[in-house]
Amino acid sequence: MSRAAWFRTRRRDDERFARAVESGSDSDSFGAELAVVAALRRLGDSVTVDDRARERIVRRIVASPPRPRPRARLRPAALLAGLFSLVVALTGLGTALAQNALPGEPLYHLKLVQETVTLGLTFDAEDDAVRRLSYASRRLDEMTELGRHEGPDDSDEDGYQLALREFTAHATEGTSRLTALATRSDTRLLSVLSSWARRESTRLDTLIPALPATVGDDLGTLLQRIERRATALSARMDCYEITSATTDDLGALPATSGCAAPSPLPQHTDKPHTRPSIPAKRKEHTPPRDVPAPEHRRASMAIPYDTPEQSRRPVQPEGSLDPTDVAPPPTVPAPVPAPTRARLPDSSPEEPPLLSIAPLLPGLPAVTIG
Repeated sequence: MSRAAWFRTRRRDDERFARAVESGSDSDSFGAELAVVAALRRLGDSVTVDDRARERIVRRIVASPPRPRPRARLRPAALLAGLFSLVVALTGLGTALAQNALPGEPLYHLKLVQETVTLGLTFDAEDDAVRRLSYASRRLDEMTELGRHEGPDDSDEDGYQLALREFTAHATEGTSRLTALATRSDTRLLSVLSSWARRESTRLDTLIPALPATVGDDLGTLLQRIERRATALSARMDCYEITSATTDDLGALPATSGCAAPSPLPQHTDKPHTRPSIPAKRKEHTPPRDVPAPEHRRASMAIPYDTPEQSRRPVQPEGSLDPTDVAPPPTVPAPVPAPTRARLPDSSPEEPPLLSIAPLLPGLPAVTIG
């Protein structure tokens, strides 16, 4: 049903109910409604209402009721943005509160997660190793705070063990990374590692009375191993073989072979570069070529042509023979003797011809005389 049809049906029902109230008819359709109207009339007759109150009631009934304000619809984008802002705010607040959390407290694991994320976003190998050592130093600070809040008798053993595990993980990983970098560069990183181990060992000496016996022994043993490893690798930095093929939790072990200095690189002297001398080839004597006589060349290149007397000669009738038409047999020049051995190329230029005539027709050779 459309909205207009629904309004028409509602208006028609309202008019029928108004007629039923005025006339009292159509009780079959509006029986319950008419009974309510009759009860309200009896109640109105029993209560005395002055004219001013009656007019006020009429005005309120006649006046249009206030339109309800539409409720604001929540958009999904705005809802998601609000939830994201709330999560970011809670995460930032929790991270700030977790900075001072101690092992065993609820926010301490959030502190460890923050450190793991920071290490994952550190892409420089040296910065990553130094940051791990700083996190190991932070574990000692937390053990110091635990010792101040609790005595050695009533101390939280689980909190100390958690701090010890985190200290061991960061110290061993940082040492392994630093030693790997130092053996490929110089002794600067080994000096940093050795000084860090000595500094933390000095701090541990003042902290041992407040620590459980097992925790203090494990910390002291690990720091001594790190200092000895850095010292041993520093002593072999000038050797050809620095580390061995064996590794442990602290990285590569120092080599046990003799300390042989690496062989120096070959020195290049600035001597002028001399090209090897090539023996000169001996020029062989070229025999002269057999050149034909000029008379033979001229005879072989001669071209027959008609003389003026022949051109002025009268034409003979057909069938007659002029004795002058019978030419004497041509003289054949003697053949040029063939060379007895192969001719070698001669670099001397040939003599130019006396006369050269271009070819009269395409495809014919040029005519040269001389």
